[in-house]
Parts: sequence; C-alpha cells; structure tokens
Amino acid sequence: MIFLLFIIEVYSLQFQSFVHIIPHPDKVAKGGEDAYYANENLLAVADGVGGWNNQGVDPSKYSKTLCENIKEYSHLDNPKEIMQIASELTNHILGSSTLVLMKLIDNILKVANIGDCGYTIIRNQEILHQSQEQQHSFNFPFQLGPQGDSAQLAQEFEHTLQINDIVIVGSDGLYDNLDENQILKIINEYGVSQSSAQLLAKTSFQYSLDKSYSSPFAKRAQKSRIRFMGGKSDDITVIVARVISSNEL
Repeated sequence: MIFLLFIIEVYSLQFQSFVHIIPHPDKVAKGGEDAYYANENLLAVADGVGGWNNQGVDPSKYSKTLCENIKEYSHLDNPKEIMQIASELTNHILGSSTLVLMKLIDNILKVANIGDCGYTIIRNQEILHQSQEQQHSFNFPFQLGPQGDSAQLAQEFEHTLQINDIVIVGSDGLYDNLDENQILKIINEYGVSQSSAQLLAKTSFQYSLDKSYSSPFAKRAQKSRIRFMGGKSDDITVIVARVISSNEL
C-alpha cells in the first residue's frame, strides 16, 4: 500500500500600500488636518474635524495623536478595540476626528468605521464593497473626541479577501469628490502603485476646486434640500493597497 503525503503551504495575507496626501489649500503650511497609519496588516485614516478652527483649536493635533496611539496598539486584532483605546488615550486633547481603521488577519479584513472617512474594495476590476458615511445629519459626521461620539458607535464590517484584491482607504476629501465608478476607472487603468494613489488624490483635488462640478457631496446636499454645487475643498488622504501573500515581498 502506498501513501501519498501532500504538504500544502499556507501563507497569510498582507497589504502592499501606497499613500498620497494633498492638504486643503489654506492648510498647506501645517500639512493639513488628516492623519494616517499603515503597516503590512493595518490601515487607518483619520480626519480632524475642521469646525474646531472656529474655536481656535487646531484639529490636526487630535487626528495625528490618534494615529500615533493607533500605531502603539496596532498589534491587537480587534479594530474597534484599537479605536476605543486610541481614542481614550487621545481625549486629553481638545478636538475630534472621524476614523476608518482596518486589520487584515489571515484572509479576513475586519473594519471599524466612524464618520465619513471611507473605503472601497475592488476585485477583478469590479467594486466588491463601498462603505457608506455615518452622519448625525448632513455634513455632521459621527466623530471621536472628548466632546464627540464613543468608539462603541463605530460601524463594524468583515470581508473575506483574496490575493490581488485592492483596498482603497481615504478621508472624505476623496469620497466627497469622486464616486466609486471614478475611483474604479483610475485603479483599473493605473493599477496599485504610488502613481495611482497620487492620481486619485490629484483628481479629487482638481474637482474639489471646480464650482460647476456635480460632486458626490453636492448630490448628497441636494438630497438634503441644501443648495450646493461644485466640489468640496478639503484635505485629501488616499491609501491604495493590494492584498499579497506574506512571502511575496
């Protein structure tokens, strides 16, 4: 009797990611109010809420400290737990921030998302998933902060990913100015690269300054019976990531 032994080598998945940031034209000197953290299995984008400027508070201090604290606890597996701990450690700073945070464990992508940052998953040149913003009311997103919302209110999602899936993560500066089909077109043409991250950000920026453009933000305003036309000028942060096997790099 002959026994055949098959050894199957299994590799976990990880991200190969590229980032591009374009600050709001009025906030270039301080680098904008967005922040991010990315490693091989965690992606996070935080958007400091600009309304704090009216109270003499720099929103970037909250969002950037939040991402520093996310880095410290990035070894944890539960994104909402990371969000909760990071926000509690940041709440000594006056301000607030929206946040999308995701952790890839083996082939499972776990996501916690609060507010209007967003993410898109692309597979085989088609949209597999597009996140929806979480708002109290139009242009008033849920937000972490000492006077904001608890991380326990963050939406949670899980997605089963495959090698070569593409994950786009961005602040609302991306998603207020480009819809999912525009994002898909750029990715399908340029793939996953620093160039595609840069082009997504630059295209968003160009549209954000166009007063005649029917932007996603303008369309949502009209649905809320608010008169608005054009793009929405804002900080823009884009992460473009490809899912690869852990032995590929």
